[in-house]
Amino acid sequence: MEPVETRRGRWRSKRAAEDSQPVPGRSVCVVGGGPSGLACCKRLCDAGLRVTLVQESRGLGGKLCTKFVNGKEDPTLHFDMGVQLLRPAGPLADQLKEIVEPWPKAGRYKRISCAGDWSRWYVSSTQDLPVDNLVVGVPSMSAIGRHLADQCPNLQVHIDRTAHVEGRKYATGQWVVNWSRQEANLGQLRYRPELAEKVEEVERGEFDAVVLAFEANKILRGCKSGYKMVQPSITPSLRQRLDKRTKTSQCWNLMVAFDQELPMPWDAAMVDGHGALAWVAVDSSKPSRAKVPQCFMVFSTNEWAAWKQWSKKEVERVLLNDFLAFLKEVLGSWPPAPCFVLSGRWGNNTEAVITGVPPSGDFPARALGHFEGPGAPIWDREERMGATGDWARGFSVNDAYSAGLEMADAMLDDLQGKLAGG
Repeated sequence: MEPVETRRGRWRSKRAAEDSQPVPGRSVCVVGGGPSGLACCKRLCDAGLRVTLVQESRGLGGKLCTKFVNGKEDPTLHFDMGVQLLRPAGPLADQLKEIVEPWPKAGRYKRISCAGDWSRWYVSSTQDLPVDNLVVGVPSMSAIGRHLADQCPNLQVHIDRTAHVEGRKYATGQWVVNWSRQEANLGQLRYRPELAEKVEEVERGEFDAVVLAFEANKILRGCKSGYKMVQPSITPSLRQRLDKRTKTSQCWNLMVAFDQELPMPWDAAMVDGHGALAWVAVDSSKPSRAKVPQCFMVFSTNEWAAWKQWSKKEVERVLLNDFLAFLKEVLGSWPPAPCFVLSGRWGNNTEAVITGVPPSGDFPARALGHFEGPGAPIWDREERMGATGDWARGFSVNDAYSAGLEMADAMLDDLQGKLAGG
């Protein structure tokens, strides 16, 4: 079900017209539109609270994102920049039935072991991996975020806006939050040229509670990056419970396209033992995707990303050379020159979580798991602020979604009594 456009950067679910109106006097601002934030919104909206979601990027879903280089109207160049595939489990599984299809096919998902050194990496063995219950979003991974948001009755959404939590009003105790879009830096403009259009509008709301649903590192330290710039607003109580219990890392990705189809013997591969490469996928093999140009998504290892302070141009040269040499090993001959190359960086990948569960492999492979035990929702009942993310449970989209539900449940246990009278 598609959202209804209301104002620039804002939309609301069509379910708002179909469901009962929210209970007046109980309002929550959720900052962050990834799986955790969307799950929290779902639970709170279903409970009748008035919920506003503010998301800093132009789409919902967090790392469930697809980049259409020429815009959504021309989907020929398409790259799943974050999560590559899902194995839905727990509460998330029921929410995705209408928006996913199986991928990859049996025999087309591999674990490729490499050996060698920086002078040459070669393929030492190839192993089939199980494809049971593996799916991708259709027609793109980005569609999943919008689908999840549309399940939230009366949810008000502001996209492509950075939220600033100003503080609580002395007279009412409500949190004051404003959202706007700051000026982009040069790197962001190269990646998103449309950010050159300035947006002067600043909107503001007052809320009974706030939930910070994004990366733990940014919750603790804020962000100094261009249009995403924001100061940390976490309460001292939450900071004490979150600080030093989580850890982040970074990885680089590379979007590469060829103007002809290469005879690939697989569609997705976890890469072990290679100094630079952790994952390679043929995004063009995913359902409902354009086949030509043939689009590949490449992810670096954490170690390669941490080796030095890479520039995007360096990544587009060095990591590309490693990828082309890898394809030569796979295909038996050098591939043609690519027709498109673009790099990207995920700077706050979850590396350590509050539950203590260890990661399994590099991102994106680690995003397939599901932690069966209880999470650790962080809710400051005195200040009425919460924090959530995958870091509260594990490393997968399943974990992130469950963490958001647990955050909402903790809030509702406390808020139902406190806010019933407004």
